[in-house]
Amino acid sequence: MLLGLSKANKPTTIAGMKRVRAVFPIFSIFLLLSLLILFFFQNPLTNVLQIITLPIQKWAFIASTKPVVLTPQQQLQQENNQLRARLAQMQEIQKDNQALHDQFLITSPPPQQLLPADIIGTQQNALLIDKGTADHVRVGNIVVVKNNIIGKIAKSTPHIALVLLLSDPSTSFTAVTAKTGIHGIVKTLANGTVVFGNVVLSDKLAVNDIIVTKGDQNLQGIGYPPGLIVGKIVSIDKQASSLFQSGEIRSLVDVSRLRMVFVKTQ
Repeated sequence: MLLGLSKANKPTTIAGMKRVRAVFPIFSIFLLLSLLILFFFQNPLTNVLQIITLPIQKWAFIASTKPVVLTPQQQLQQENNQLRARLAQMQEIQKDNQALHDQFLITSPPPQQLLPADIIGTQQNALLIDKGTADHVRVGNIVVVKNNIIGKIAKSTPHIALVLLLSDPSTSFTAVTAKTGIHGIVKTLANGTVVFGNVVLSDKLAVNDIIVTKGDQNLQGIGYPPGLIVGKIVSIDKQASSLFQSGEIRSLVDVSRLRMVFVKTQ
């Protein structure tokens, strides 16, 4: 009986080992390329390496974000899996085309000032995109999806840029409520919570009110233009003993599901 059980479990064990072997190279490549990207930001003499490795970095990011497809033994099932993979690729292309279509229906920021960029990697409170100084992407440029702020460019090399998300603790800019025009400051706490703070107690904050940028661009166009959506208020912290009140903000965009963003380059 024990021998029979051992033989029965053997295919399952072999299948599990095959799945591990299939996944391991993808994550190994993704880890190596991530380390190379970090090196790119510290070494200006890497333009050629970026051009060579950027397509691989894109592939590794897409492969790592998709669920692993099990490989059955039957030939018919393998052919079905190949067809499903092709269908998934077509659906991803349709999503990218839809994202472009939706973005350019928005009039603020003006479409002609926006540069589409694919996400090729993630870091804590940050994204890596496939555009850089060669595409006129500069430090301080804001990054949007439709009329929602995603973050801003913190570093830029010839072909890759680092986008700091609103969840980064360095976030700080002036904003107003869309309904009542209450002024405050958007800032991010150490735990990643984005708040609308420095609001006097006499002002009336409301849950579900939308927070938009007040506008603080300089002469070079760097900074936040007015009227872009930061998020909505989901809770309010108001205490009589405090000088100010604040509201927690939640973005209207799920950044973890994004594949494409838009950089305001002017």
